[in-house]
Parts: sequence; structure tokens; C-alpha cells
Amino acid sequence: MTDFEIVHFLWLAATCALVWLAPVRWQVDLIAASTFCFIGLHAPWSALWLLGASLLVYACYRAPLPARPRLTGAAVLLIATVFLVYQGIEEYGQPSWTVPAMIGLSYYSCRHIHVLLEMYKGNLPSMSLRSYLHYQLFLPTLVAGPIHRYPNFIRQCERRRWDRVQLAGGMERILYGYAKIIVIGNYLLDLELGALLAPLADHFAGLWLVSAKDWLYLYAVFSGYTDVALGFSLILGFRIEENFNAPLKAVNLIDFWQRWHITLSSWCRDYVFRPVQALTRNQFVAVSAAMVTLGIWHQLSLYYLLWGLYHALGITLCRLYQLHDDPLGLRRLPSSLRHGVTRTATFAWLTGGMPLITNLLATGTT
Repeated sequence: MTDFEIVHFLWLAATCALVWLAPVRWQVDLIAASTFCFIGLHAPWSALWLLGASLLVYACYRAPLPARPRLTGAAVLLIATVFLVYQGIEEYGQPSWTVPAMIGLSYYSCRHIHVLLEMYKGNLPSMSLRSYLHYQLFLPTLVAGPIHRYPNFIRQCERRRWDRVQLAGGMERILYGYAKIIVIGNYLLDLELGALLAPLADHFAGLWLVSAKDWLYLYAVFSGYTDVALGFSLILGFRIEENFNAPLKAVNLIDFWQRWHITLSSWCRDYVFRPVQALTRNQFVAVSAAMVTLGIWHQLSLYYLLWGLYHALGITLCRLYQLHDDPLGLRRLPSSLRHGVTRTATFAWLTGGMPLITNLLATGTT
């Protein structure tokens, strides 16, 4: 674990202890104050932008109804632009530039846009500035998600209570999460398996194996951080949305993206795929827009642009296969064999993206 991760863990643990010692009416305020202090100490520019954007979102909510759509659109554009500009500076900035840390930017930007668009559609429950700051300043999900939704969070604020069973479940999940991060991810996959595969990375087949290892590593570490976040949330009395649902059991790409990073995938579905599909009546364009958005969320680069299009193509081919009623006759196979074939094909497509795109970019620069 890095020094930052150790401090983050200790800060979360201390926050949990202080919250349950405080009067009930101030407990969620204490979580928000602790979160703002944490991010202010480690990333002051991120803290200022998080607070400023939260005030902007609330100002849109309080604006007169005739002006609200225009202000909401401007706020969405501003928040998305800040995010993309920061992503671009991180990726393409000069070595001499000092780029400030923006902890949690990817996550709280999506939460801002979620609230703004639900406000625009008229689906947002009543909101006070205090409740919105509670929602955005929630330490367990600040650094590594999930991208939880405002209505569920407010319900959790109303229902939370001290529960020993929930406390034990939260502690167990935290332990399980750190075991996945440290033992499986950092030690077995990254250190041990990574060292074995490193000499093979010069060849296409070897690069494919490295890609497979990277997906497994990402799943172990990212789902581990999600376990930690949801575990601390449970200790604080909150049941936050799950982010993974056994994605390696997915039988096709559509199934996979419903199981992997669920809160981001559902965010892209609701706020990119559905509006673009309604506008264009073209599913491939809508899927491409959603997957490119998902790629750029990770990094603003040509690689992730192509990565998004690659996965959009895979999802579209999967959908076409379904529409043509199983032309290969896989449904006639025994279920264990059928699932073995479909899961292998799904994982092969996922892991094939990195070597294919890397070689394509290398060919284009020579």
C-alpha cells in the first residue's frame, strides 16, 4: 500500500469512530466535514472545484423554472469541459508543467452531471444545499467510486442506524477488499505474473497474454477498492450501489458491461446511450458514443478513443448475433460447454483490444 492509501484508510477508520460518537443529527455533517478536510489537505484545487461546482449545481436547482434548462445545460458543459481539459493536460501537458492533483474528479464530475440531468428531466427529489453537500462529500466513495446516485443516497441518510451485523459485514468486506488488492492484485498478478510475462511483450501473442493479466489485475484491484468503499459505507450505515457482479462469468459482451463497473456503465447508458439513440435512431452510433465516453473517462487519448470504438463494435456484433437467433447453434450445446465457449470468446475479445490497438498505433507512427 502507498502512503496515501494508508492515510486514506486511517482517516476513514477515524471518521467512522467519530461519527458514531457524535449526536445523530450531526453525523452526516461530520462525514462531509471530514471528507472536505481530507481532500483539502491532499488536493486543495480539487476541494475548491468540488465545492464550487456543488454550489453551481445547487444554484441551477434554485433557479426560476424558465431559466433552469439553459443554466443546467451551461453547467453540464462547464463541468464536462473542466474534466476533459484536466484529462488532456494530464495526458499531453509538457513535463515542465505542474499539474495539481484532482482527487475524485472523475467520480464527482459524473455525480454532478447525474444530478443536473435528472433535474432537467424533472426526476430529482427535493434537494437542500446541505443534502447535496452530504451526497458529494462522502469519503468512502470519493477516491475510487462507485458513482452512486443521489436519490438512493438520500434514502440511505434517512434509514441509516447503528447495526452490529452491518458493522461486522462492513469490516469483513474491507478485509476481503484489501486481500484482493494486496495479495491477488499487487503480489500475484502484478509482481509475480507480471515478471513472467514481461519478456513476452515484444510479440503479439505475448502482448495478448499481458493484456489478459492486466484485465485480471484491474478486476482484482478495482473491485477490491470497491469492496473497501462499500465496507466503510456499511460501517457508516449506508448501503451504496454495487460496482461489480462477477464480470468474469459474463456469457457475452453485453452481459459483461452490465456486470463490470456497473455504476459507470449505467451512467453512460442513461446519459449518453439513450439520448444519442433517441436522437439518431441508430444503435451503433449510440453504443459508440457511450463506449467512447467510457474510454475517455479513463483517459483522453487516441488509444482510449479506439478502445471505445473497438468495444462498441464487439457489442454491436453480439447484438446482431442475438437478432439473428443464434446462427452457430450454441443453444443446442450442453449448458456447461456453451458457457465455456461464450465466456472464453468474451474474454478473448476483451483482452484482444490492447494488442490490436497498440499494434495499430505503432504501425501508424512508423
